Amino acid sequence: RDAEFGGLVRSTEACGPVTRMWLDSNVEYDFLHRHLPQLRRRSVIDIGAGYGRLAASMSPLVDRYACVDAVPISTELCSKYLARFASSVDVLSLDDYWASSVSADLAINIHSWNECSFVQVDRWLSDLSRRRIKFLFTVSNGHFTSGKSAYATWGGKGESFRPLLEARYGLIAEESLGLSGHPFGLWRLR
Repeated sequence: RDAEFGGLVRSTEACGPVTRMWLDSNVEYDFLHRHLPQLRRRSVIDIGAGYGRLAASMSPLVDRYACVDAVPISTELCSKYLARFASSVDVLSLDDYWASSVSADLAINIHSWNECSFVQVDRWLSDLSRRRIKFLFTVSNGHFTSGKSAYATWGGKGESFRPLLEARYGLIAEESLGLSGHPFGLWRLR
């Protein structure tokens, strides 16, 4: 399905044709399934969902899935992509999300907090805490092995948002997975 939306297809002996998007979604789901076994009975809010690649893969495996993105064109593309591949997923604009009472058992943030300011990440984490979202899954752009923070925010200082996470959520599991070695973290609300 991702080929129609710009995904480069590679043939493999083991799986046949695959895209990087498909592979990333499977690695992310596998991490969650290993560390959060009752995942199938969860409701999910995907923050910074982009065009909805993880939602399309994961929504049949959970009770309820919603996506939100701060970039209007991403929200529009997400709506079109998911209308075709996962019509049960709710897609919210950022304004609609802030005005809503949407809640979930699990929040997901893959790479997008690295594109936010420290203040913006703090606002997200405050909101998740206020909504009592019990679990948080993060994938950051940094690398465990680099001298640069794996949890760096956008902007001149590149402050780490990890202290913000640790103030509100306790770490359950953290691994470096996938093709790029990004840190995957599963957190539980304190």
